[in-house]
Amino acid sequence: MRRPEDRLIVVAMSALHTYAQRNAEPVPDQRRQASADALAAAAKGSRFSLRPLCVSDREALRTLFARLSPESRRRRFLTAKPKLSDRELTYFTDVDHLRHEALAVIDREDSSIVGVARYVTWPERPGAADVAIEVADDLQRNGIGLMLAEALIRRARENGINVLTATTLWENRAARALARQVGFRARSSAGNDIELELHLDSARTGVAEEARGTRRR
Repeated sequence: MRRPEDRLIVVAMSALHTYAQRNAEPVPDQRRQASADALAAAAKGSRFSLRPLCVSDREALRTLFARLSPESRRRRFLTAKPKLSDRELTYFTDVDHLRHEALAVIDREDSSIVGVARYVTWPERPGAADVAIEVADDLQRNGIGLMLAEALIRRARENGINVLTATTLWENRAARALARQVGFRARSSAGNDIELELHLDSARTGVAEEARGTRRR
């Protein structure tokens, strides 16, 4: 099933993403454009900027993968994974920004991709999507995971997604804390896995703004 990276602050996606891609109908070209300006504005003034992932990011995504430790890759993909295949790179970057959304955080110091968030809709569950967020090991605890999570939730809502799902490990306290911070709640558990779910009508997509509002009150 779906698992997150322990050391990456990751809410992981599953192999079912590939199933979703194979069974999805084509999306018209005019619907493939994400809200790039809004995403960039969300990260204005930061070392890190946010934008939609695109086909030209293949090599940058390969480089991000290379920054992950073997253990992080194992936890992310549920098996030893020395590299991403060309087919996987195509799948991960050639997204329609509707049924399969992917956002990237860019380090302005070197223009590298340091984190990616994505959702892929469940073919058998209309209005629901499975999510994944990964952040380079050496840049965790910089707020990148939260930036990605909040932006992905906004995009999901804009695209008509009603429910986001994820799976994490009991031992993965960082991923559990991030998921809880943006509103995910446990739905079930089996063994070491926790199934999480977020209903977007109650999603907390502006944690910082909410905190400021609380202080004003």
